[in-house]
Amino acid sequence: MSPILAGVALAVVVGAVVAVSTRLARLGILGMAVVLVGTPLLADPVATPLALAARLVTAILATYVLWVAARTRPTLGLAVAPTEGSRIGWPADALVAAAAAIVGFGAHGLGVAGSGPALASAVGFAIGAVALIPLITGRDILRVGHGMLLLTTAALLVRTGLGGTPLELEQLLSGVLIVVLAGAIAALALGARLDGTGTSGFAFADEDRARPGSGRGRDAHRLDAR
Repeated sequence: MSPILAGVALAVVVGAVVAVSTRLARLGILGMAVVLVGTPLLADPVATPLALAARLVTAILATYVLWVAARTRPTLGLAVAPTEGSRIGWPADALVAAAAAIVGFGAHGLGVAGSGPALASAVGFAIGAVALIPLITGRDILRVGHGMLLLTTAALLVRTGLGGTPLELEQLLSGVLIVVLAGAIAALALGARLDGTGTSGFAFADEDRARPGSGRGRDAHRLDAR
C-alpha cells in the first residue's frame, strides 16, 4: 500500500466526517471539497491526466455552487447560517467511519477478486456509512445534501475497488453527476436560507409554513419573531 494513497484515503474520510458533523456551513463545504478532490486519486493505476482534470474541474465547480449558497449576502439579509450539526458528535461519526472502513477492506471484491485497490473499497464503505447518518436523521438541507453527495461518492469508490480505474468518459460523467446534484442542493439550501425557518439556517420548512393559506409565510414569521 502506497503511503501517499493511504494519506489521501485518510484525508477523504476526515473530510467526510467534517462535512456531516460540523455546524459551520463553510467548514462542511471545505470537507466536501477534500472528499471530491481526493476521491479520483484513490485508484491503482492512477487515472489519466485528462480524467483527473475532468474530476478536478467538476469537484471545484460543485464546491463553488455550494459555497455560493452558504456565503453571507448582506444585501439580501443573509448572515452566517449554521447547519444543525451531528446529533451524535464527530467522535461517534469517526468511529462509524473507522468500523465501516475495516468492513470494506475485508469485503474487498464482495466475494470475487477486485480489480482496484482494497483501499478504495474501504474508503467507499467508510464515507457511505457516514453519509447514512444525515440522510436518516437530518432536518437540514445542506447536511442532508452532503449525505447525498457522500453516498454518490461512496458508490463511485466501491465501483473503483471492484472494476479498477474508470476511463475518461466515465470520470467525466461521474463529475457531471456530482455537479448537477450539488447544484440542486445549493438551490434548495439557498431557498431555505431565504425562508429563514428553524434553528439552522438551512432547516426544512415546517408543515404549517409550507401549507398554502396557513398564514405562516415568511412575513408572518417575522411578525411573530417581534
